[in-house]
Amino acid sequence: MENAVHRLVDPEEFKTGMRSLAGAVNIVTSMYAGCRYGMTATAVCSVSVAPPTVLVCVNRNAKTHAAIEKAGAFCVNVLRDEQCELSIAFSGAQSGEVRFRIAEWSELATGSPVLVCSLVSLDCRVIKKVTHGTHTIFLGAVEQILFGEKGRPLLYVEGKHAKIA
Repeated sequence: MENAVHRLVDPEEFKTGMRSLAGAVNIVTSMYAGCRYGMTATAVCSVSVAPPTVLVCVNRNAKTHAAIEKAGAFCVNVLRDEQCELSIAFSGAQSGEVRFRIAEWSELATGSPVLVCSLVSLDCRVIKKVTHGTHTIFLGAVEQILFGEKGRPLLYVEGKHAKIA
C-alpha cells in the first residue's frame, strides 16, 4: 500500500475538529534588533525532560516567526485564567509595542520578553526547527524558568477562552 493515495480532510473541517481540543493559552515572545515580538499560542508542549525541551508551532506569516528565527530564542509565558485581555491583545487585537504596555515584562537569559505575572515562563534557545505546511515547529532548550504565583491556567476551546471550574 505504499503507493496508495491518501485523501486528506478539508482544511476547514480540520480546523473545526481541532476547536474541540482544549489548550493552555500562552504568549510566545522574542526580542530581535531591539524590538519585542509576541503572539498568543496554544500549540505549545513539552518534548523532553532531559534535556529540558519544549516546542512551539508558529505560522510562517507571523512577525513573531521571523523574530524567533533571527534571534534564535523565544519565551513561553503561560497565562493565568484572569489574563484573557492579554491573550486577546496578542492574538491580533493590538499590534507592536502597545501590547506590552498591558502588563509588566522583564527578561531572562535569552533576552526574550518574560511576563512577570504569568503562571510560569520558559526562556528557550532554539535548537532545531522543522517547517511543515504553513507553520514552523521550533524546538527550544529551556535555559531558565520564572515561576509566578500559583493559580489556574487560561484555556481555549471551541473558539473561546475558558477556565477550569
